[in-house]
Amino acid sequence: MLKVILLVVFFFTFASSEEVSSLNNILGYKVLSVQAETNDQFQLLKQLYQSGHFDFWSRPRHHGSTSIMASSTHLPDLISLLESQGMKYSVKIQDVKALITQQDIANEKLRSISAEMSWTAYHSFENIEAWLLNLRKNPIVNVASIGNSSENRYIYQVSISIGLGSNNKPKPIIYMDANIHAREWITSAVATWIINELTSKTEQYKFILDNFDFYIVPVLNPDGFAYSMEKPDEEHRMWRKTRSINPGFPQCIGCDANRNFEYHFGGESTSDDPCNITYKGPNAFSEPETRALRDAIKGILKEEPKRILAYYTIHSYGQLWLLSWGFTPNAYPSDYDELLEWGKLSTEAIYKVHGKNYTYGQSADLLNPVGGAADDWAKLQGIKYVTTFELRDIDEYGFLLPADQIIPTAEEAWQGILAINKIKDGNTTGSGNSLLVNHWFLSGAIFTVLFILSR
Repeated sequence: MLKVILLVVFFFTFASSEEVSSLNNILGYKVLSVQAETNDQFQLLKQLYQSGHFDFWSRPRHHGSTSIMASSTHLPDLISLLESQGMKYSVKIQDVKALITQQDIANEKLRSISAEMSWTAYHSFENIEAWLLNLRKNPIVNVASIGNSSENRYIYQVSISIGLGSNNKPKPIIYMDANIHAREWITSAVATWIINELTSKTEQYKFILDNFDFYIVPVLNPDGFAYSMEKPDEEHRMWRKTRSINPGFPQCIGCDANRNFEYHFGGESTSDDPCNITYKGPNAFSEPETRALRDAIKGILKEEPKRILAYYTIHSYGQLWLLSWGFTPNAYPSDYDELLEWGKLSTEAIYKVHGKNYTYGQSADLLNPVGGAADDWAKLQGIKYVTTFELRDIDEYGFLLPADQIIPTAEEAWQGILAINKIKDGNTTGSGNSLLVNHWFLSGAIFTVLFILSR
């Protein structure tokens, strides 16, 4: 371990600390796919990740691929370091700027074909907002703001309900959120696609709407998302954090909102440096975006403590179904066997749609541990089924998933979400499209299914 640390320190004697914090121009940047086959190699990746000198597109993974973006200036040194440790790597994206420019041109052309909301292109926050507000005409939809961002944009929550349950009580809720990380465009595209499915094909989905209400926050980080769309062919496209002002660090904006929740705040994979891409913020819930989500969830649970059954935070990328706990490896909630069964059913349902394999398991066993994340905080609130749902892909486009993959990604994700219907309890019976909801009634309280889009 000491050898690994010394290697990293030696390397950073020559590397600039501004590698990630500035990103003023991504000309010449490449993305490497790196394999860690031994524990020492994995520890090296963890040290590089914690340093903040590089933009890790995925968290360090033992016995799997880890994606790292590097500039032409520092790429030779990074490769030398990897080779000195016998680590295998390949160039995943030869020219990040060229790929962004190519996709931006294609996306603008697709958006120009129709002024209407569609899922053949990525849409701006303003377009999504206008579409959401128009949904208010639908009698089963409530579109409300749960708070305002640092730049005073609304954080919208869409609730979809066809009325009370068969016992004249509120139904369990399926809650989702997306785009907590700005550059993960596919997540809000999938979230809005799901909203469109439920609101435009209500009869088709009556089998689930008879038993559940849906609460969806399609863009949790509207400032960061809007910023990432402003000049996508420049550094903006790779923006991850919020857009809050950090006193004393005017050049270093925002924090990683998925390190800003209070459970194990400041734990692993977080940074105290405001310029770091994983900066946790000055304190837990310092960001208006995380406070808005906290208050919305707590508001539901205050009225009915067990109404939220499942929470999906939707992220990209990696094709993963990550379960509690995420703050440390080899630690599992008491109901972990049930969560594993849920993950198995969900990933099998995903595979049946387009043949894509998603891996399920405890988050910190599969990836580097994370402190202050939304999923662990949600589990701590008593929500039964919690996952960080990492969408496509695995090792090709990463955050730059082409728009022609929006619909297939949404289709498979939706089936993974609907797979919760298959969960059976000893006191319930049913078949076909009937949902087994007795499992969600405990001491007269109703659980809610809560889905959060993105990690």
